[in-house]
Amino acid sequence: MFSRDNILSSFHLPTNMIKLLVYSLIGFVCITLGTLLVFRPDFLSTTAYRHAFRKGQQNHEDSEVEKILHPRNMTLIYRSVRERQRMRSERVRDVCAKLNATGRLLTRSRKAIPSHFSSFFVDDYHGVLYCSIPKVASTNWKRVLLVLTGMMNTTRANKLERKDVFEVLVPRFLSELKYYSMDAIKQRLETYYKFMFVRDPMERLLSAFVDRFHTTPVDLYRKTYGRRIVKQYRRNASEESLRLGHDVKFEEFVSYLLDPRTKSKKPLDIHWREFHALCHPCFVNYDFIGKYETLRDDADFVLDQLGIREKVAFPIVDRPTVKTSEILAEKYSQISAADIYRLWKLYSIDFDLFDYPYPDF
Repeated sequence: MFSRDNILSSFHLPTNMIKLLVYSLIGFVCITLGTLLVFRPDFLSTTAYRHAFRKGQQNHEDSEVEKILHPRNMTLIYRSVRERQRMRSERVRDVCAKLNATGRLLTRSRKAIPSHFSSFFVDDYHGVLYCSIPKVASTNWKRVLLVLTGMMNTTRANKLERKDVFEVLVPRFLSELKYYSMDAIKQRLETYYKFMFVRDPMERLLSAFVDRFHTTPVDLYRKTYGRRIVKQYRRNASEESLRLGHDVKFEEFVSYLLDPRTKSKKPLDIHWREFHALCHPCFVNYDFIGKYETLRDDADFVLDQLGIREKVAFPIVDRPTVKTSEILAEKYSQISAADIYRLWKLYSIDFDLFDYPYPDF
């Protein structure tokens, strides 16, 4: 009979042999890693990407890894983007031709002044003009432009905090076209790559309302608009609501927009001002008009056209857990059919220019 000690002792290996096995194993690992790095340089980034994905930290800036794990046929995508762009540009030209005679828009037949270009941001180094429309991924485009200045402490656009972007970084590092001379403006409009992004007007309007008054409530908007809206459009408003303007309802906001006195006093706030009033597509000959509905492909295409897709990636937009169509249907169900029509009339030029259908709620 063999005791347990006798059995174990029979497997005892000399110390020198153990060392030899350890060194051989280390050598094998080093050779394997070296081979992977030479023939599969994506190996380490892929592993890191999977690790980040497991943690729920997937980032769009890992573009090379994304290509490996989620390959996209960019040739086919860009072909579709170009075709969509051709149709969008033709649509804008046709509608502008009809509107030119009305005198309602800034067109090439009218004299422009610098203040017309208050929504335009300039990148002189890359030769870019971007017209910013709030609630159409404008914050992320500003993040991209900030990274391109080379003055940020990161090359990852989505690492720039929203509050810092608006309060510190944009005023300090981004140039606005309205501060250039008219001659300088004309030169840039003629030679720079010009782009803008639009969104279904009804969807953008609801997004602006939620953002300004509820999701990230801004005291300025509550004081400037909220208190006035509650006072004018709510019966038997509480003293707290009248004082704070903190609980504006969507139907009250719509009543404010449709009130003839609203636009007669001054232009609409930029968060709900018409696209054409911000970006003047009948005056500016845009190289690209993107849409929020095709944001990812359109954004990639713009970065590719500018030759900067390897320098910076457009941040991925987190998708809401509730479908946008469901939210729209719920909120606009509170609005009468007559007021839906009046809202459409208010934004009818944008609906027409950018080929959005009449709202169906």
